[in-house]
Amino acid sequence: MNKKLTGRYFALWLFAMVVFAGPVKALQVSDLYEAEVPVAGQDAAQRAEAISHALVQVLVKVTGHRGIGSRSELAPELRNASRYVQQYRYRLLDTPAAELAPAAGEETAEAVPAEPQRMLQVSFDSAAVNGMLRGLGLPVWGENRPGGLVWIGIEQNGKRQLLNPDADNGELSERIATGARSRGLPVIFPLMDLEDQANMGVADLWGDFESTIRNASQRYSPDLIMTGKLMRIAQGHWRSSWRLYHGDQVSSWEDQASDKESLTETAMQRVADLLSERFAPLGADFSMNRVRIRVDGVVDLQDYASLGRFFQSQSAVEKVELIAVEPDAMTYDLHTRGGTQVLQQGLDLGGLLIAAKSATPLDLSVEQGIDLYYRLR
Repeated sequence: MNKKLTGRYFALWLFAMVVFAGPVKALQVSDLYEAEVPVAGQDAAQRAEAISHALVQVLVKVTGHRGIGSRSELAPELRNASRYVQQYRYRLLDTPAAELAPAAGEETAEAVPAEPQRMLQVSFDSAAVNGMLRGLGLPVWGENRPGGLVWIGIEQNGKRQLLNPDADNGELSERIATGARSRGLPVIFPLMDLEDQANMGVADLWGDFESTIRNASQRYSPDLIMTGKLMRIAQGHWRSSWRLYHGDQVSSWEDQASDKESLTETAMQRVADLLSERFAPLGADFSMNRVRIRVDGVVDLQDYASLGRFFQSQSAVEKVELIAVEPDAMTYDLHTRGGTQVLQQGLDLGGLLIAAKSATPLDLSVEQGIDLYYRLR
């Protein structure tokens, strides 16, 4: 350590070493290593096949890439997917009764109970899965994910309205949530209470008025904002227009399908593709790198502890070393995988840190080696 820790700074350092292991207040996805898949039966071969399919689902969520299961280097791991299983259990789904045609002389059909669908719920060992991916040079996108706020507008029969998940039948919002869940993305919907109705009108969404959309979304503190306009053109023909606001970046695209539910599910897959390329790019250098970071605004034990837990929650960070302590700033060496850009993408999430201009540390020996400057919000 380049600066001797004395007095209250030593106490600060010692306290942080204890509380670093605690939870971090950030948006996290808790089920990345869990999957549920249909299974034909309970014998070993049927179970092994289902576990392989479940591992593919998990790998899609963990890496962020929906085509990851087709990569040749993963084929041996998928054939032996059971080695990564932590636990599994079976579950039966109730299925609607099937109706037989009415027999001669009968007026009504007879309902016949259908065979329940058997499902296999599988939990995988996160450390083993992550180690396997890193060993193959594939990305691991950690539990800290960008949280998205979704505004949806619907136009049909000459009327436009904003989607209210509590007021509609829930099918459209559920399809959005299902699509997001399959890729490990946390999403929320606006409450559409009086405050939302005052801040955001359907005309604002249809006009893509960015400042209004961003201002109306501030109460939810999202990492990204997704807007969609779904328009019924004719029977069985829907068209959509989408925008994704992520920091200063804006992505937009259009699509069409036979129903609005398919449009929303496809849109979530598109969003996940865009985000995975930013946070967990395939082909990135996942060798170990050192990134030195200085954070201003660390004034008490709570700030210090929160910062330490935040660093350790980053999937790109393998090791955290405290390098220098100042009255209101800390300098760390973060040993990371994926490069500085991947690390920065993660640090920008959660609202804890904001990029800052360079400043001269009290310990001048570390100044030349600092790669990133941040401050606590």
